[in-house]
Amino acid sequence: MRGLTLETRIRLAVAFGAFVVAYGLSTARIGHGAPDFYVFWTAAQHWQTPYDPAIIAKLEASIHLGGIWPFAYPPTFLLIVWPFAQLPLAIAYPLWTGLSCGLFFYAAAHLIRPAYAAALLAICPVIFEGAELGQTSLLVGAAMIGAWLLRDNRPFLAGVLLGVAACIKPQGLMLAPIVFWGRWRLLGAMVLAGLGLGVASLAFGWQRWAEWPQALAAFHKLAPATDRVNPSSLIDAPWWTVLVGVFGFYLALTSRDLVGLVGGAMCLTPYAHGYDFAALTPLAASWLLERRAHGWGLAVCGATLLAGVVATPLASLALFGAIAAARSRWWSAGAASTPQISVAPVP
Repeated sequence: MRGLTLETRIRLAVAFGAFVVAYGLSTARIGHGAPDFYVFWTAAQHWQTPYDPAIIAKLEASIHLGGIWPFAYPPTFLLIVWPFAQLPLAIAYPLWTGLSCGLFFYAAAHLIRPAYAAALLAICPVIFEGAELGQTSLLVGAAMIGAWLLRDNRPFLAGVLLGVAACIKPQGLMLAPIVFWGRWRLLGAMVLAGLGLGVASLAFGWQRWAEWPQALAAFHKLAPATDRVNPSSLIDAPWWTVLVGVFGFYLALTSRDLVGLVGGAMCLTPYAHGYDFAALTPLAASWLLERRAHGWGLAVCGATLLAGVVATPLASLALFGAIAAARSRWWSAGAASTPQISVAPVP
């Protein structure tokens, strides 16, 4: 690691530590269930029929899994998870979790000062749950944070990261054009990356793209029975969907950062879970650790998110409302100016 700055070495150490711990804990968890990754792994193994409910039903029966676990990801996601499906589950799950955690903690360490404090995110319920389930939230979160870090110096790479994230969870990137408006090279790269992955996914058969909307429609019917946290699910009425959607656009327009990207999308999507807050946790930690710079309003919001108590649609709406209020000009004198996210240069 000759030539690397001390800060970079710390970030790499945090990332490596996250990989080792996540890999070890996931290995110990084999046999006790990681339902989300099991579904991804099974769908990729049956890439000819990934949206067939029968393969998931067979999985549920074989491991005595209860609950609702459909596969509704776009065909482009198969490109990412397919290599893991070529490995035994006892290796694939720990490797997936370890790599996701390593990438996420490396990215997070750029937003938190001191960088080693990023390791504390491991005890955050949002992060722990996402890792335990083998969810995509840490991978998507790492891509979102990376894109934000690289937006000025390496806009093309930033756009590619957003394109990859959109090919995993399209609903999470719905407001990226607003948040990054004016950064045309970045947005162009995002589109090119998305199109490239879309074309590559045809290797699994064009039929997958015809089947995906049907899988989404089926999942939409099941979604009300799941534990959602997105504000739009608070009231099942068109007027509420429009009202919360407008608020989501407001967040994106006024918070041209990760708050607008993640929070805005969560107000528009019909489904989001607690682990979808992952990309916001490093920012929340920075609000708390640098509360004098950001103000007590954002510090409280950050502590609330990190504590994992934002677990209902009402709590999510209250959190986003509090963040918007804390960032507004009429907030208390302690936060007279709202600093943007400050990060060290990415090596």
